[in-house]
Amino acid sequence: MIRIMIVDDMPIFLEYLRGCIDWESYGFEICCEAHDGKEALEKLDEYYPDVVLTDITMPYINGLELAETITREYPDISVILITGNNEFEYARKAVKIGVCDYIVKPFEKEELILSLSKLQDNIDKMLENAATARKGAASDTTYDELRAIIYAGVPEGSNVNLFTEHKAASSYLLALLRFDSEAFSKDDSFDSREKLMNWEGLIARLLADKLDIDGEFKIFHDFENNIVVLMSFDSNELLDSYKGYEFSDIIQVVKSQLNIGSAIALSKASGISDVKNAYEKALGFLSRKGFGQMWDLRKVEDENLSDNYYSLDAVIRLNKDLETLQSEDAALVINTLWDRLYRNSDLGGNVSAMNLLTSAVSILMTNIISSGRSIEKVYGEGFSPEKYMAEAKSSEELKNSVIFLYQKRIEFEKSKKTSKNHDVAQAAKQYIESNYSDSALSISDISEKLCVNQTYLRKMFKSEMDMTLSEYITQFRMQEAKKLITETDEKLSSIAGKVGYSDVSYFSNVFKKFYGISPRGMTGYSTDKNEHEIN
Repeated sequence: MIRIMIVDDMPIFLEYLRGCIDWESYGFEICCEAHDGKEALEKLDEYYPDVVLTDITMPYINGLELAETITREYPDISVILITGNNEFEYARKAVKIGVCDYIVKPFEKEELILSLSKLQDNIDKMLENAATARKGAASDTTYDELRAIIYAGVPEGSNVNLFTEHKAASSYLLALLRFDSEAFSKDDSFDSREKLMNWEGLIARLLADKLDIDGEFKIFHDFENNIVVLMSFDSNELLDSYKGYEFSDIIQVVKSQLNIGSAIALSKASGISDVKNAYEKALGFLSRKGFGQMWDLRKVEDENLSDNYYSLDAVIRLNKDLETLQSEDAALVINTLWDRLYRNSDLGGNVSAMNLLTSAVSILMTNIISSGRSIEKVYGEGFSPEKYMAEAKSSEELKNSVIFLYQKRIEFEKSKKTSKNHDVAQAAKQYIESNYSDSALSISDISEKLCVNQTYLRKMFKSEMDMTLSEYITQFRMQEAKKLITETDEKLSSIAGKVGYSDVSYFSNVFKKFYGISPRGMTGYSTDKNEHEIN
């Protein structure tokens, strides 16, 4: 859990912060509260939070003074300021002294969650800890069913009911959210397509909590990791009157907090058999548009918006080829579709063919990350799909380059097939136990060593060890520190250094938080009731 201290002199606002978010479900924990900066400083050593969320205007020690002290004396603790419009300039100045972020009242809870998640690797920690049961989230089984509906469709008259509490709907509203992955990859504050997929997962979660309709909905990702929301209303009248303000809000919050452009299209389906057409219509429309806006296609006259710019059925086949490692069939799919699109001027010709290749690469990258592999380990250090495609000197060369990417991915997976069942968690555990004394040890180091992406590594480790990687690193270091404290006469500063802490004060605080007693009081201390030894 990411531990948060909230600081405000107004009890009503403290109460609001406590209750406005289901903190635990997002991987956060309110560890303590303070009513002014003075009280907050007194509680820092006792609770040692990961984040301090503080108002600016408070008695005794205000938020700016508190932030300055924390950034100077507790550099590993992040600070987020909550400010009113009239204090905006103060907040901007605070960023210069090390405050990580600020949000302006009144704010949406989604702004606060994204602000907290941006800090350091909180997005990874949050996804590692967050609860999996969510309103509107699709189970793995439903994911497959929903994807089949948007890609392959269902026969007319089929009795398919996706919503447990309602009769089969006569019409649905589909929302499709796309993100500007190319602009994201150029942003120095983010480092990978994997990170974007993590943000997309969080945004889907935020949307699930934000949506409030007279009916039910399912949220899932298509094979390119776009977010798809399928909504069933209690009546057609309610569906037709729905404005989609929640989606517009999400576009603005994501842009302001993450600087990620996004676009949304709302598309109506006259029945379950029409959902595939609604998805194609939304996808075809968004493929022509920029980012930063929501389009309601219920208000757009039908202009053959899908254009069949690539066969969505082929997407399922490409994914199947990746799962079964069939590189020849993947090449056949791309070549066949390319020839059909490129030679048919009525379908948009070259534009449609380019869309095909872009989507094929997006599907491929998503597949690699979802399977736990590292894109750079498959294609080489510094590889960027955008740069790679830009190097092609002709459209034919570009098509062959995409086929090569599929072949190389499948060859890589075949070469690793024999070691696929290797226990990732145990390998990570061994690496930690061999390198715990390195104060710079990070999860990215472990990820690189094991040739798996961080999201997959965190997930596998927690599943095997019933604790997060960060918790294991801390626990192992604390147990080694306890041994040195009770069995040697070494100085505390030396012990701290040996177990991976360059700051002895911070080490002492972590130690006290872990054992409930300071390092100096450890001699003769019984650990039976407080410690779960690592086997």
